[in-house]
Amino acid sequence: MTCARRSGPDTIERMDIRQMKRFMGALAAAVSLGASAVEGEGASVPWISGVRFTLATQGPIRGSPLVDRGTVYVGSTDGFLYAADARTGALRWRFRAAGAVDSAPAAANGLVYFTSRPGVLYALNAASGRLAWKVEFGPDLGTRDYWDYYLSSPVVAAGSVIVGAGDGFVRSLAARTGRLRWRFDAGARVRSTPAVAEGFVVVGTASGHVVALHESDGTLAWRFATAGASRKFEEESNDTTSVPTTPSISQGRVFVGARDSYLYALDLRRGEQLWRTTHDGSSWILSTLAVGDRLYVGSGSANVVQAADPATGAEAWRTPTRASVFARVVRSGGTLVVSDFAGNVHGIDRSSGEPLWQFPMGQRSVSTPAVADGIVYCASDAGVLFALDVGDAPPRSRNPRRIVYMAGAAPGAFSWFQNGVDAAVAAQLKGRGYEAMDTQALADFMRTYGPQSPRAVAVFVDNRMPAALLEPVDGTPLVRRFLDAGGKVALLGPNPLAYVTDTGGAVVGIDFGIPSRVFGVEHEPLEHAGGYYASAPTPEGRRIGLRSPFVASGTTARDDAVEVLARDEFGRASAWLRAFGAGPAGLLELPVPRAEMFDISQVQAAIEFGITW
Repeated sequence: MTCARRSGPDTIERMDIRQMKRFMGALAAAVSLGASAVEGEGASVPWISGVRFTLATQGPIRGSPLVDRGTVYVGSTDGFLYAADARTGALRWRFRAAGAVDSAPAAANGLVYFTSRPGVLYALNAASGRLAWKVEFGPDLGTRDYWDYYLSSPVVAAGSVIVGAGDGFVRSLAARTGRLRWRFDAGARVRSTPAVAEGFVVVGTASGHVVALHESDGTLAWRFATAGASRKFEEESNDTTSVPTTPSISQGRVFVGARDSYLYALDLRRGEQLWRTTHDGSSWILSTLAVGDRLYVGSGSANVVQAADPATGAEAWRTPTRASVFARVVRSGGTLVVSDFAGNVHGIDRSSGEPLWQFPMGQRSVSTPAVADGIVYCASDAGVLFALDVGDAPPRSRNPRRIVYMAGAAPGAFSWFQNGVDAAVAAQLKGRGYEAMDTQALADFMRTYGPQSPRAVAVFVDNRMPAALLEPVDGTPLVRRFLDAGGKVALLGPNPLAYVTDTGGAVVGIDFGIPSRVFGVEHEPLEHAGGYYASAPTPEGRRIGLRSPFVASGTTARDDAVEVLARDEFGRASAWLRAFGAGPAGLLELPVPRAEMFDISQVQAAIEFGITW
């Protein structure tokens, strides 16, 4: 397929070069951003121990964050590039671009580079955020914007910035000044971030081709047509043509996935196909990572991360994710880190494919995480950058169970939630992979749960706890026995055991002594804690994912074993976690709005703390 040619000027706007030079040294040769940001040998990520900080933007985050010299840089569709302290999240500066910043930044010797829509490459002073220079590209080729999430990201190599553009050109520019060194007309839109290695620049195009250029002068080395190059959108009402992904180069081979459903291995010097394979014949293959004797692949709608033999494409293992994988797979020591389209970031054992942990970010994610200095940086369409602390894996962290229980209120019975909030929460949790259990199934599960069982959390969505869970097992109420064995219970309102009801479900009394006796937590008297009061997360609450103020109603807890997660305007504990036995699980009491829907990502993160991350 050949796209119409619409070229545009390469316009350079310069600041005072003398001023810029004060921040510049000689640019040394560097590997690509993708390799330096996500393929380092850093420490493994066996477990996430807490949320160090969050940085909120005003739009979805699609590109990968970059960590360089103590600063984390991240772009947003709100049109800003943000620079923040990589340890604290304190904002250092932000720069307004011409449009959405859907690329990953690159940095070298005092400058940070990124692209924005509708087609501009920027170079900023890394310390101040001031513009050093910018280059405007021509208009995008074609009008099709099918799942067009990314822009080609700049790569710094040997004193040059190399980048593709929607106008169909691949360019090499002087990193210090933005002066054009060469440009190559690829004939179609380029969203692929260049892979630069062994004297070659390799990119994919919207026409279904993989193009290799000589790094020195931009001349064509070879062009490879994927199976998708001969396909038309109208035939399948889907894009099975374009190659928007970033190739991987290793040991003289190019590995690249395409929207035609194939994963290709090509000879780097000749462009000949060595092998190709597919997950299922229909799913896009959107990311590759080559590390020694393993090739790691993120699939589109096949919902897997795969390890393969780079010599043959033979599968070594595959691990399911909760949704499509658009983002690249990141290696950190013995751990792979990847985000999925359901908004989860996963830690996977690199050797075996065994799931290690999972953190919910709230909305779909196409942003590639970054790992640096013991912190995982990840983001989603919620527009929030998370900085997650790395810790040692607690025991029994594998294959956790996430359970949602909702009894439903009989007509005329008391119900804490109003306007169907509980049903909406249950539906969202089930949509995020929680398994629904009725009373009998939940009681049976808790009865067989023991200290060696995989970690588990039971969420009582409509704030009801059936009497079957209070039946004694070896003299201990079943729900307490579950907690003592390392399970977790999440309540989304005042402890339901305090509400004494008649046979019809109507409340006839309130006695917080009941949950106190079952769970060993001393509650404040009801008259000391009534009403709806503004609450804010404590540092401990922020560490487990809470980040926004809320309004809470209910009693507070007084106990040395209780970790206070939020305090109301009187300073009382309005949300808290009480640990039982060993490990970070326990009883979570987290009041949520009872009559209106809320940001469930924070609640989910708090629920899953100690279970999936």
